[in-house]
Amino acid sequence: MTVRPLLLATAALLVSAPAANASTILGSLDTTAAPDAFACATGCPVAPSLGFQQFALKGATVEAPEDGVLVSTSVHAKRIAGTEDPQIAVLRPGDGNGMSVVASAPVPVSSGAGERVQVDDLHLPVQRGDSIGFLFRTGEVDLGVRNRARPDGAVQAFATPCDPCGMDGGTGMELLVDAVIEPDTDGDAMGDESQDADGGGLGLDWEDQWFDDFEEGDELDPEPTARSGRVVPRDLRLIDANRRSVLITAPKKGRLSISITLPANRKGEGPFTTILTGDMRVKRPGRVRLRLKTTPAGERVLAKRKRVRTKAVVAYFPRQSQLELLMRSARL
Repeated sequence: MTVRPLLLATAALLVSAPAANASTILGSLDTTAAPDAFACATGCPVAPSLGFQQFALKGATVEAPEDGVLVSTSVHAKRIAGTEDPQIAVLRPGDGNGMSVVASAPVPVSSGAGERVQVDDLHLPVQRGDSIGFLFRTGEVDLGVRNRARPDGAVQAFATPCDPCGMDGGTGMELLVDAVIEPDTDGDAMGDESQDADGGGLGLDWEDQWFDDFEEGDELDPEPTARSGRVVPRDLRLIDANRRSVLITAPKKGRLSISITLPANRKGEGPFTTILTGDMRVKRPGRVRLRLKTTPAGERVLAKRKRVRTKAVVAYFPRQSQLELLMRSARL
């Protein structure tokens, strides 16, 4: 975990900053869901190799909103025969309805029963407007799908190799394949959030002003103690955080509330997506462990990403005192 305090003067700061680059999940809303069927179970276009692309799905993003790099993918697929790995592909639109496969990477699929497969540590460059596709050899692999209420779930199937790809459209289907696209500010094909140690070379605004290195086991600043030996906190502090709970020092009785959010860019500017929340009553001053609950948006993000850089906003309502707001940055 990484932690550093940033004092909030007003809660208005949370909503005043414009949107900017942030990681994006393209494709399926939930690749962990059990498939209703497989794409080629009722017949596929006749071709040695095929590709599938989701070009419309209610509530999902199917085109990259900004340039970046594809860092991970997950897919629900099964092995029918053969040994050739299918591919996750970056599709770039061309003239008319055609598009080109501009980058791809293997996705190992071995289970004949069908299961979700996740691949991390990918480095596929993506441009704004690109989409993702899943490519495989006909008769060797099949792709899990879920039924959608028409006209939702528009997909395209195409023969490969293709440059550009000619498309045949269909509806009523969610392809169980997705990909995480992260910003790549310095253009080194390393995702700024999960792969690039310097945050994409964003300098002091990101590394030095937002985050200090803090590892589990580091000694925390000591608090003063009473004669009884009980810790007496000087002020409100967030001293430890993980995905399940936070450790806070509360100097008075009162009420604590916390929201852990994902900012829209590397500088910690909004808009913000709330992924974890918590609330409790503090009966006496001291250190308190506040349990966190995951929001629906948080469940999707945390299931797909091992590490996220967040901002935690603590609202403290001490008895007979004014509200205190405190913001911390944390890598969870």
